[in-house]
Amino acid sequence: MDGHNKAESASGQWSHERVELIKRTICPKGIGEDEFALFIEQCKRSGLDPLLKEAFCVARRQNAGNRDKPNWVTRYEFQPSEAGMLARAERFPDFKGIQASAVYAEDEIIVDQGKGEVVHRFNPAKRKGSLVGAWSRVVRDGKLPVVVWLDFAGYVQQTPLWAKIPTTMIEKCARVAALRKAYPEAFGGLYVREEMPAEEFEPAAEPAPAPALVEVPRETVREVEPVSQSVKARPTSTSAKQSKQAKAPVVVKEAKETAPAPEPVPAPEAPAPAPAKMKNSAAVVVAFGPHKGKTASELNDEELAETIDLAHEKLMEQPKAKWARDVRENLAALETEAELRCSVPAVNGSAN
Repeated sequence: MDGHNKAESASGQWSHERVELIKRTICPKGIGEDEFALFIEQCKRSGLDPLLKEAFCVARRQNAGNRDKPNWVTRYEFQPSEAGMLARAERFPDFKGIQASAVYAEDEIIVDQGKGEVVHRFNPAKRKGSLVGAWSRVVRDGKLPVVVWLDFAGYVQQTPLWAKIPTTMIEKCARVAALRKAYPEAFGGLYVREEMPAEEFEPAAEPAPAPALVEVPRETVREVEPVSQSVKARPTSTSAKQSKQAKAPVVVKEAKETAPAPEPVPAPEAPAPAPAKMKNSAAVVVAFGPHKGKTASELNDEELAETIDLAHEKLMEQPKAKWARDVRENLAALETEAELRCSVPAVNGSAN
């Protein structure tokens, strides 16, 4: 416990000036006093420093009502980063390291949680089978190592990053879960962004249905143009009622000698817009980060995923910044490119 207190004091003093700096630079402007006080208390408890990007104050839209009567509100929550939790663990005196690895179906692996041991053998160049999960092991001085196993099916999310780099994402979740189990006093109840489900968004209002149109047979309506010409030739003293009747379309019974109207020819189907969308998203220029100035097509999968991850972290830090809107638009285009890469390779591979 003494070591824990020493590590806590080493993370810095929470002076009034420091707290005010965090409120001005880290937290969103709309945060309430109670929510900010809770955020600071969670920073102190976990030992994560928001000024070092070890934790973020994130705004989320949540439905405080129910499905029949939704009540969408914005709530500000404490959210740690995986890098912050690892850095915090390094400050514990008994921390001796952490291991983690994803596991595929045909890997040779034995997990003994009772002894805190993991034997995992595989050839990285000849891995086969589907991704089934990940393990992580935290080693502490004088204590039994903590081993955690996560099933991939229970953690995977429907997001571009999980679709593109599932191995990296499940390993991150395993490391964080192991740290929570090894140090519950500091990390208990804390979850990183990779573990959180896709955010809820307030549904857009449904457009009002268009009024139903009554179709009139074409052969029963005369051309209106001659009628309008005859109306113009009438004297201006015609009453308003007569003028209104004259402007109305004249409907008569179908004449026997009238030829049937030709059947409409169906218009050709429009080409699928997917290729154009892919081309436009690939031509997007990255506006931030180490790959700034490159197009999305120039980035490999790992670089694209890192750029998307960096954008999310920047928006968590300063969601109300002047550049936030531009970053969100750039991020949306990059995520579109990531989604397209998940589906396009199969099509291209079959064409070759």
